[in-house]
Amino acid sequence: MSVFADCQDIRKMAVFKEIDCPKCGAKESIEVIERDNLMTGDSICDQCGFTIPEGVALEQYLDELKQK
Repeated sequence: MSVFADCQDIRKMAVFKEIDCPKCGAKESIEVIERDNLMTGDSICDQCGFTIPEGVALEQYLDELKQK
């Protein structure tokens, strides 16, 4: 079990996910790394090259793509 000294330790943690590509639909083809709900670098689809840019809020970005 982990013990965090303060909330700053939790904020510094990175979350790694594999998501489906919103462009081509390839399953788990984009590996994303989030910190403080923001992308820490560009994430690129292995199949089609679609890129999710660094610095965006992932969920909000994906929601905006669905609306287009």
